[in-house]
Amino acid sequence: MGSSMTDLIRAAALQGFDTASRSVRVSPLAQLRKAGLPVNCLKEPDTFLSYHAFIRLLEDTAMVGQCSDFGMRLAQHQQSYLEGPLTLLMRHASSLNEALSLGAQYGYVFSPVMRASLVPVAEKPDLVDVTMIVSDGAAGAFAQTTEFVLLGILHVLRWLTDGQVRPVLLQLPHAAINTPETYSRYFACECRFETSFAAVRMTLADLAMELPARNALLLQMARGYIEHRYGSSRQLLSDRVRILLRQRMAMGRVVQADIAAALALHPKTMQRRLLQEGQRFDALVDEVRRERTLELLAQPTRPSMAQIALMAGYSEQSALARSCKRWFGCSPSALRH
Repeated sequence: MGSSMTDLIRAAALQGFDTASRSVRVSPLAQLRKAGLPVNCLKEPDTFLSYHAFIRLLEDTAMVGQCSDFGMRLAQHQQSYLEGPLTLLMRHASSLNEALSLGAQYGYVFSPVMRASLVPVAEKPDLVDVTMIVSDGAAGAFAQTTEFVLLGILHVLRWLTDGQVRPVLLQLPHAAINTPETYSRYFACECRFETSFAAVRMTLADLAMELPARNALLLQMARGYIEHRYGSSRQLLSDRVRILLRQRMAMGRVVQADIAAALALHPKTMQRRLLQEGQRFDALVDEVRRERTLELLAQPTRPSMAQIALMAGYSEQSALARSCKRWFGCSPSALRH
């Protein structure tokens, strides 16, 4: 059965899989075949693979090799990804916040399915979570993949800022599968387990940090290269707006002028082009909120309704309830059940 465009990840994510699997006495080729992945993918990093097959590969290799830190071992081998077109684009942004927005816009270069969002921390206005929903399966079933993804995010954040970012903590939705010393060695920050979602928590001050390698000309060149090489110019504007809305919604930055600025467009130009695609900005906001709410209600870790309201961009839980009634004819709790 083929994979849809929303179930893909580039084979670059498997950089070092050969070395990591052999280090735990597991045959990398046998594991690739078992997961239904082409054995030549290790030599073709730019090709797309099934994301769910990638998850199966990591989880099964860890089990076969009896290696509880396999996901983190693999993440240590992702140096070429740090030097790839997406992270080079992000590295030349003016601030970490802009870099994360660019990562949201052009993240399809690495994987259409792995989408990060920014979420303010309730009752702690100086903190923000970079959240990631790794998969919609049972809580704790994809611990290796979650740890691989979170360590990858940390590596990118530290690389973009030349090590200046100091994460407050990491949130992992599964129970600890390694010793505290092991997590400390890989992550070098506090880890909290069995949380509602996977996230890297940082300060808002870090989000506003100016990047050491910021360069407007190199940023423009990197953007042009990606759009020429990977076809962003053929992506519908409405899809690019959806991506930015998802990434910024919880932070309250869904003003049309801000989204247009992130896309390097005048607000009236963005509005006109959206109308040409049969879309309106306010309708896209409502659509993204609806999709985000459904996604969060389906999470096996069962985030609270207050958390869901915040992550869907509502300042009050009652506003989420009114929207659910309008969308689905029932309350969020009834929809979850």
